[in-house]
Amino acid sequence: MRLSTARDFPHLFGTLEVKFGAIIQKSSKNTYVMSHHPLYQRTEEPVWGRSGYDFHRSPSALQGTIVPPYSTAIIHSGVKPPTESDIYRVGVYGWRKRCLYCFICALSVAVILNLALTVWIMSVLDITTTGMGTMRIEDDSIRVMGEAQFDRSVHFTELSTAHNEALTIDSYRGIFIKARNMSGYQTAMLNMFQDGRMEAVCDRFEIYDNSRKLLFFAESDEIGLKLENLRILDDGGSVFEGAIQTALIRPESDSPLSLESPTRSLNLEAGQDIEITSAAGEIQLLSLLDITINSKQGEVRLDSNNIVMSGLPRSEARGIAQYQLCICQNGLLFVAVVGADCRADRTICN
Repeated sequence: MRLSTARDFPHLFGTLEVKFGAIIQKSSKNTYVMSHHPLYQRTEEPVWGRSGYDFHRSPSALQGTIVPPYSTAIIHSGVKPPTESDIYRVGVYGWRKRCLYCFICALSVAVILNLALTVWIMSVLDITTTGMGTMRIEDDSIRVMGEAQFDRSVHFTELSTAHNEALTIDSYRGIFIKARNMSGYQTAMLNMFQDGRMEAVCDRFEIYDNSRKLLFFAESDEIGLKLENLRILDDGGSVFEGAIQTALIRPESDSPLSLESPTRSLNLEAGQDIEITSAAGEIQLLSLLDITINSKQGEVRLDSNNIVMSGLPRSEARGIAQYQLCICQNGLLFVAVVGADCRADRTICN
């Protein structure tokens, strides 16, 4: 057998060293050198009886064998040997790598667009660390600088404004304010409708002044006014369909008092006394028909320096004699016969 060496192929190889029973190891300067490899040998110990293999054990000499001669051939090649990265290729290659790059690019674009959209929304809504727009969020409250419009229900425990501003509640469809008890049942309601009506639904309606003094209250069976003076400013007066019970009826200081019933009668009734007093003016009783002053048990007293009865008819005709009117010293009136002196006994003038 003949072994080809570098002399047979001078245009392809350099120097090659070959040893029988050896392996190739990489050396410097692009040279492959054959190092010794232990030859297979038989020992008296069987394979299944070996407990372990000692990698540091030196090979023993072949028993009963003769080591054959060997030849050496060294090949010097000009081809660059492969690197470790070419031998051990770790990673994603081919279409998988291109798909991964495309996915990363698309994800980057989406993240950039999301950030840009977030910044634009924050700039449009004026979102800052203290609030959004004219709304400022504080530790215990939310402050709105300017006007606020609520499209849905709003729940809060207190609604107030700054010290130098007024509170205005505006609605195009009406304002409804409701109150509930601890069980959730509605107890009171204040409704302001768009047609101009306003209604309050409650068991008792009360109005107080600044000193917490009750001025007006209304219940299902009673309405009360606790006022010193009740002034009615209507020019036509006030109309009361039912009865009126009061202790005093008094007009303004520069206006007259008029009690009028245009189509029906006017009755003044009292359990005890009825007093009609005019301190600086007149009292007039005008009637289309009769005026009757009747006292069942007492007297009808006219107490004045002058008592004038004007408009009495005068008769010049001759006829039946009539009675004459006489008066006692105490002002008592009595009637006497015609032609007699106005003298009365004690029973009449007393």
